[in-house]
Amino acid sequence: MRLVAIFTVWDDWTLLKYAVGNMRPVVDGIIVIGSTYSNFGEYSPIPKEWHTDELFVREPKFHIPLHSETDKRNYGLEIAKSKGYTHFITCDADELYKQDEFLKAKDRVLNENLNGLVCPVVIYFKSPTLTLGRDVTLVPHIHKLTKTIRHEFNRGYPHAWIKGQIRIDPSRSLNINSGVEYTEEVELHHLSWIRSDYKKKIRNSTARSNLEKSTILQSLLHSKEGDYVEFYRATLRRSQVDFGIPEFYEHSVEGL
Repeated sequence: MRLVAIFTVWDDWTLLKYAVGNMRPVVDGIIVIGSTYSNFGEYSPIPKEWHTDELFVREPKFHIPLHSETDKRNYGLEIAKSKGYTHFITCDADELYKQDEFLKAKDRVLNENLNGLVCPVVIYFKSPTLTLGRDVTLVPHIHKLTKTIRHEFNRGYPHAWIKGQIRIDPSRSLNINSGVEYTEEVELHHLSWIRSDYKKKIRNSTARSNLEKSTILQSLLHSKEGDYVEFYRATLRRSQVDFGIPEFYEHSVEGL
């Protein structure tokens, strides 16, 4: 197995440093697909320190943000194929794994000759030490890198839809319908709401219409450990996992 982690990133370069550092010891290579424009056209430069041979720039190409995000992920797959990798994992800049869990999942994919794994997601909120627990969403984990595999909106991808509810980001589901197992032996720790600018994240999210109408911004600014977060219908609690990410963000928004 030659396993590559493919990161797509716009603006979240500080978090990417921790995500790449977390992943580098457990994979054989890193590919970063960076852009200077968000899928909604907002500009943010790529810091000079990220201009290495691991960086490939792919700007949004489509009017629909989902299509641009899927295109960037597939661009990463094409680069990985050209470099001779046999397996891949697609990541965002705010995603981390416990390395011991990750290695067990890696062994399972290889030993059972699976096409891939899907795992649960744990949401972090406001602080790298505060979590809302598992989300309803799932995420693809390690997969075989075949000649024909691509990311696409595919209802037939295993675990993508459960009881009529979409459970996997359509830009991350794949064009395969079998050989993918669900596992709880590994979890994605998603630092979804660890940001210096919450409004910037909201206005560039593919779910921005729902977010803008919700109470999530007020919760991000004012919630503390033990509080109930209405948007996620969960209580904010102290995480049992420490990734060593400092409390480097202070937040305030005028008018709130």
